[in-house]
Amino acid sequence: MTEVEAERSSRRRKLELSWVIGVVVFVIVRFVVAYSALSDYGLTVWIFGILDIATAVPYAIGTARLVTSLVNKNLQAAARWGMIACVSFLAPYAWVAWAGRDGEFPTAVYVAIVVLVVCLGANAVIGIARRVRAARVESVASVDHAVGV
Repeated sequence: MTEVEAERSSRRRKLELSWVIGVVVFVIVRFVVAYSALSDYGLTVWIFGILDIATAVPYAIGTARLVTSLVNKNLQAAARWGMIACVSFLAPYAWVAWAGRDGEFPTAVYVAIVVLVVCLGANAVIGIARRVRAARVESVASVDHAVGV
């Protein structure tokens, strides 16, 4: 591994770790905010919280490695990490919808779940695309710098 590759790998690991920490903190804050709203409908909020936190790490790692795979144009790895990120993202929302399957939730709750999934999902896709473009531009710039262009 060249010095440039080692530096890039180290930087990617640091970015991935900071992304995982950021996602976990966001999930904890979201759980605290959603706690009272979810418990009003008889939902076992702790199950939701545990599921949400448990899926935060694979979601964060999946999205970080999806970006890396797309930057490296490794489509097979990108598909795998994208699937992990997608399942991890949807699992808590799917559980909430399933938990209210017996008619315990008003329609507004399901509408809110769909709005959250669409908005947060679109934000994730846009963010991933933005990070891939930025990393590809940075990669080209570092190669240009290395060869003296």
